[in-house]
Amino acid sequence: MNWRVSCATFCLVLICATHGMADPIACGERITLHSKILGEDRTISISLPPSYAQGTQKYPVLYLTDAPFLFDQTRASAAFLAGNGLIPEIIILGVAHSDRTRDLYATKADFKLKGRTTPFPNSGNADQFLEFLDKELIPWVESTYRTVPLRILAGISAGGNFALHTMRLKPGLFQAIIAASPWLAWDDARELKLLVPFLESTGVRTQALFISYANEGPEMTANVEALSSALSSRRDTSLRWNSATYPNETHDSTAVKSYYDGLRAIFADWSYPRNPETNFLIGSLEDVKAHYARISERLGYTQLPPEDIVNELGYQFLGMKAVDKALAAFRYNTEAYPQSANVWDSLADALEQAGKMDDALAACRKAVSLGEANKNPNLEHFRKHAMRLTGPKKPDSK
Repeated sequence: MNWRVSCATFCLVLICATHGMADPIACGERITLHSKILGEDRTISISLPPSYAQGTQKYPVLYLTDAPFLFDQTRASAAFLAGNGLIPEIIILGVAHSDRTRDLYATKADFKLKGRTTPFPNSGNADQFLEFLDKELIPWVESTYRTVPLRILAGISAGGNFALHTMRLKPGLFQAIIAASPWLAWDDARELKLLVPFLESTGVRTQALFISYANEGPEMTANVEALSSALSSRRDTSLRWNSATYPNETHDSTAVKSYYDGLRAIFADWSYPRNPETNFLIGSLEDVKAHYARISERLGYTQLPPEDIVNELGYQFLGMKAVDKALAAFRYNTEAYPQSANVWDSLADALEQAGKMDDALAACRKAVSLGEANKNPNLEHFRKHAMRLTGPKKPDSK
């Protein structure tokens, strides 16, 4: 396989009114890949999580059709959910299409709606596009980026049809599927007619499925409800599935809610429980480990407790003057995320409170070293912390 790759970073710009300055905020890259299978170049949009450059952890990947229309919205939704501890951080990869009906429908047909027919002579190439994903794009992604074995495929309308077609044709290629308003009426509902018996079989390998529809007419409603009925009759519980309806949304607007809710459904119960009155994390470090061990078993890959959750627990213990518990939490974080400058700086806080000043300074210097190597945005804070600890020396506690 011969890839011809060119990259261009694209960004949003935040206008800093106070100083009249514009600060670029990077949100991803656009990469041009040449596919031998498709015989053409494809534009790929990629967004990496904020923590990607600060450590060595691995991430699930969301593969998205119709990238020019949905990439920014999906990236923002995923960042919001991850930032609030509702899902893990994920890599988002969007594919652009020069001809959607060619890429996303598996059969050649015309579009029929309310007695009107619109010809699509180039339609019906979805199996070749799927081969591109399977044989070229996914291997490239997984050899280029740090990924876990959890691939999510999301698509709307023709893309929703394609996502369900992929689930049936290549079981297990994607462990989770989001099919928003899948246009299952295509070619006299051929895909739906094949999906119903497939869902009754033992060939399903998908672990999580989310389907939805909006206010889009009786045909869309009937087809998605037929799919839901087939899912409801399954006896095998290995497939977790959810559905949603959005009566106040249209075919064009439904993707925002569908992808947001779809990610939440795939990562159900991800967030660690909190006391509703205080918002404090409940339990101990061992409880946190056990929670994410259960999540790992359900998702099919090993997921360590998130760095920020363990860090928050450590500071929670510090606030309670439970220094030994805080030290245990922060030390665990340095073992789980040794390349993160922040966890070493946090450990320094606990060591300082324990009166272990030499150890605190060593942890601070580790944070500075990693911060310099990883270009951590908090590097100046780490340096100031280290400078403060190099002041008049206090004796270590006995």
